[in-house]
Amino acid sequence: MRGAHPEAGGSRFPLAAKALRGAMPQATRTRVAALPGMPAAAQSVARPTTARAPRNWPLFLFLILLPLQNITAGYLPNIGGGFNFLNVMFLISLFTAMGQGGKLAPNEPVNTWTAVYAIYMTLSLLVGFHFVDDPTNHFNQLKDHMVGLFVVYVVQMSVRDWNGVRMVVLATLLPLPYIAKVVWNQHTSVASTHYTDDLRISGTFALLGANEFAAFCVTVAVVLFALLLACRLSRKWKIVLMGGIGCMIVGVLYAYSRTAYISLIMGMVVVIMVWRGRLKLILPLCLAVAIAPVVLPKSVVERFDSTTVEEGKRDESTELRIEYWKIAWANFLRNPVVGTGYHTFHHREINPYGRDTHNLYIRTLSEGGVLGAVALLGILLAVLRTAMREIKQAQTGTWRYALALGMMGAWVAMVIANLFGDRFTYYPVIAYFWAYMGLVLKARHLPPEDPSR
Repeated sequence: MRGAHPEAGGSRFPLAAKALRGAMPQATRTRVAALPGMPAAAQSVARPTTARAPRNWPLFLFLILLPLQNITAGYLPNIGGGFNFLNVMFLISLFTAMGQGGKLAPNEPVNTWTAVYAIYMTLSLLVGFHFVDDPTNHFNQLKDHMVGLFVVYVVQMSVRDWNGVRMVVLATLLPLPYIAKVVWNQHTSVASTHYTDDLRISGTFALLGANEFAAFCVTVAVVLFALLLACRLSRKWKIVLMGGIGCMIVGVLYAYSRTAYISLIMGMVVVIMVWRGRLKLILPLCLAVAIAPVVLPKSVVERFDSTTVEEGKRDESTELRIEYWKIAWANFLRNPVVGTGYHTFHHREINPYGRDTHNLYIRTLSEGGVLGAVALLGILLAVLRTAMREIKQAQTGTWRYALALGMMGAWVAMVIANLFGDRFTYYPVIAYFWAYMGLVLKARHLPPEDPSR
């Protein structure tokens, strides 16, 4: 009878193969040794059916280099025309993700509002050509702004599994010890007991200032703090996260940014208060508040104590910022719908001081009008609502929950920081924020986490 002999491919072995397939969950199938005489059909079932997810290695390199402006601007070649090595790395990362078939997380408002914001900023760039005489550098500024913003897309397209999530976080951790080393070297070269403006350092942000560098450190510290606090992790991961948090706190302290001090405290307080296990930290938190003034350097305490907006006690920097805000508000009232265009406020045609507003929201009203403010508000609220949704729906102790918790704290810190500066448009400052946001968006659409990992 045809098919009766085992080697003839009879019907008994397909049934055995079907039973074998049902006995092994698809997500955990491993290679099974072929038994003597087992037909090819059954052997093929015994092999794993899920291929290893592709990795976007250019993205990891891009993330590692992003905060290292002292290296990328000082040692890597500049292509010219406003394009540099990091722009090229971003494009390679994007094309790699597209080539691997990467897709965005579906039905996510953050993705929609990101596109709306990017489109309006492009239109605002064109509006600015009618208000200032020399908009030469505006395109490059917008291009770099979009590079930082679109990291949220590239990360989503690149992550396929939870190992991918961990690798993105690890890529953001790798440059932190070097950053701390640079900060410490800069600090020791200017250190003194009492605070002076000469103490302010910018770490690895060679093309930006101390405030921008400190804002970057705050974002990373808050997210890593949430992971350490709320995620079930191995001892090695906990040690790495504690080291990363320590590196970033060093950066915040010695950048002497008063806004960063406040935003870091508020970001971590939000993480603790929203965390479902917050009662465990009441005593440690009280002890930290009590001993902080004693253990912190005197220059840091003096800088923090100088934070005030009370009239008559404000320093020159604060007084000038308030003056800029008045000019920006008057400019908004003259051009309320679309403003004067992207990156125009610092031009002397609009601001006689030739300086930025040092307030993202008032500048957005001045340069983008009501429409620009709506676009900015839309993207900020979309991030907040997504983080709140994930905190509510995710299981406690998972990466999904901890990342959303971290983004909640980072969002609060960023919103506060932008009251006294621009911590949103410079891509070295904000790119990690959007990388972590990309992980939050994709985490919802990944298979459930393996409790044994």
